[in-house]
Amino acid sequence: MEESDRADAAVTASGIVDTLRQLLSVMGALMTSQAGQAAAQDASEARSLPAVAKALRRLWFTTPLSGEGWGSKEQAVWLCRLLSMTEGSRAGLLSFYGAALLCVDALAVFAEVSFQEVGLQVDAAFVAGAVAIQDALRGRHWEQFQQWPADRRCGNGAPSPLLSADRLPSTMRRVFDLEGVRLSRTQAAGLGVAMLMPGSMTLSMTCVGAALLIKTAQERRSVVAAGEGDGDGARWKATQTRCLEHAHELLRRKTCPIEITYIPGKDTPQQLKVCLYSLRDPICALPVGSVRGLDGGTGGESVARLAHGARCALRPTGSADTFRMRVYEPAPLLDIVLHDGIEVRRGDRLALSFPPGGGQIRCFARGALLGAADASPGACAGEAPPAAPP
Repeated sequence: MEESDRADAAVTASGIVDTLRQLLSVMGALMTSQAGQAAAQDASEARSLPAVAKALRRLWFTTPLSGEGWGSKEQAVWLCRLLSMTEGSRAGLLSFYGAALLCVDALAVFAEVSFQEVGLQVDAAFVAGAVAIQDALRGRHWEQFQQWPADRRCGNGAPSPLLSADRLPSTMRRVFDLEGVRLSRTQAAGLGVAMLMPGSMTLSMTCVGAALLIKTAQERRSVVAAGEGDGDGARWKATQTRCLEHAHELLRRKTCPIEITYIPGKDTPQQLKVCLYSLRDPICALPVGSVRGLDGGTGGESVARLAHGARCALRPTGSADTFRMRVYEPAPLLDIVLHDGIEVRRGDRLALSFPPGGGQIRCFARGALLGAADASPGACAGEAPPAAPP
């Protein structure tokens, strides 16, 4: 291919990413919700197809859907395709051409469903934008698009800060799934300090090498379990299998939150802090998901603060369905433990209250405060969670 054709293909690829960003931004703005505004902000900063896909995935996770026109099976299949795009990009199995087709299809499907939820219809301009992307992909540069990696940097998104995940090498972004991740101020400061420390590059490359070895071993086990032989076809099949499992996990996380209500009383703390821990963490060192801040994940909360009469919904990350819940009274230095050892499950609906005469905080199944017995120590009597999607 001549240099002029390659440059024209790069311009077309940038136009494809920019159009996807604009469609996602418009959809977020029309939804008039906090989740929609966050998606519009993420779209403005996206510089690659995986970043756009992650922004769309977070929008799905934070947007309540009735499920009337989009059942759990349809959502799982849609989510599997979206996850396959990002995971196939990380594994080097997907080209820019394939990733863009998957992304525009997922965006169009979610737009139709989400617009129906708020009583809107997908207008002709939105459809024309999606069709224009498909036409550009199937145009005269389609061969070049199939040679470029799915996470190719292009588009006219907002410039990346000096200390950001976008400034890291592509290998590091793929290994740690940092594409489209926005660093907090603390994380950016830590990255800056690490870059200035002597020997930091050697240590970083050692960590990347170790992570690559672990990732390769995991992929190898998945390929063997799939029983499809070797080669890219077997790796893609194994990737899709993993993505389908993760799709069901995300669907459970979204649709089966742990809902907690703080019932105020006389002389009770103004605020409570609720944390979820893994059952394999006997000392409750870190809440679930504390070490997943840089994985570009979909979302999930395992810590919440509750004022009098407030309610929260916790959606902890991971595949576990059972957790240990601790209740604290926030303090400037060390939080005060008010209750320890409560075992909760996804889908539980609980209420926290203090006895009228004072004493230790108690946990009830929500709605059972009038005339109901206290939850047994170590296991809250919450509702059984809804059945997991097939």
